[in-house]
Amino acid sequence: MSLYTLEALRFAFAEQMVLDIPNLTIAEGQITALTGPNGSGKTTLLMLLGALLWPSSGRILYRGRTLPTSEGREADTIRREIGFVMQSPYLFRASVARNVGYGLAVRGVSKKDRLHHVHEALQGVGLEGFETRPHHALSGGEIQRVALARALVTAPRTLLLDEPLANVDAGSRAIIERVLINESRQHGLSVLFTTHDLDQAHRIADEVLTLNAGSVIEGPMENIYHGAIYRDGANCFFQTAQLTIAIPPGYESCRTVAISPEAIRIGIEKENTNAHNVFRGRIIAMRDRDIGVEVTVDAGETFMIRITGDAYRSMDLRLGQEVSLAFQAEAVRLS
Repeated sequence: MSLYTLEALRFAFAEQMVLDIPNLTIAEGQITALTGPNGSGKTTLLMLLGALLWPSSGRILYRGRTLPTSEGREADTIRREIGFVMQSPYLFRASVARNVGYGLAVRGVSKKDRLHHVHEALQGVGLEGFETRPHHALSGGEIQRVALARALVTAPRTLLLDEPLANVDAGSRAIIERVLINESRQHGLSVLFTTHDLDQAHRIADEVLTLNAGSVIEGPMENIYHGAIYRDGANCFFQTAQLTIAIPPGYESCRTVAISPEAIRIGIEKENTNAHNVFRGRIIAMRDRDIGVEVTVDAGETFMIRITGDAYRSMDLRLGQEVSLAFQAEAVRLS
């Protein structure tokens, strides 16, 4: 069974279209990462999936049930199955134990059982012994872990998290990652979280989705450009503010294109290639990541290319070096 199925989903705010997703399926029992730039609609989508906002049109199915489109008992029932952790969690002016145990108290769990479950939840996020600590004595990473414990203590079937690993210390980040992976792999919890960090997304998630300008792009895409399509005879191009990019035929209009970092070839010499798109630029940044080396090149527009460590060493790339970039028109995704 799918966790979520989105059908012709649209969400508008103040007459501006924020989300437009014709169809999307999110699998149950896995970790799904939702990436994309600021303003792409990630948080809005997460709140729609959590029954905290309502679609302007279309529908969302959660585990085969159509989510309600307004407040009421049905929405409350759905929300009891879903844990939600905001990017900046709100804690009550109370002890850690009272914060973590709030959901259990609302559900009528006895005080004795609440204390037991709270202790286990805090132990799971590395905060054993924090029960009596006041909320104002917590660091940012500890607040995030308390919020995670509060979401998990009620044993939800689904966990939604908005940027759970942003602005936390390295120790808290490692613990949160471990908890999410363990809960999904060992207990079958369905997890969906937003992030700007592609390395982090690939490290944790079973599937990575990219949202841009309110639309889902297949596969993770860092190289996202805005512009418009124009034709030259039978050939189609996408014109950005700085570059003309060859694209596949058959598209009438589009606002945004994206290119996978793995689809772009980088070379030191001028490319002798049949690639539709060839540009020259200079390396402005390099970063060693778990999944290879990320090379950022200014070629009019800024491109991020991901290569293997062996390729990086064989080319002996350096900051400021002039390089060639090449990719096929078919590598360009349009939305």
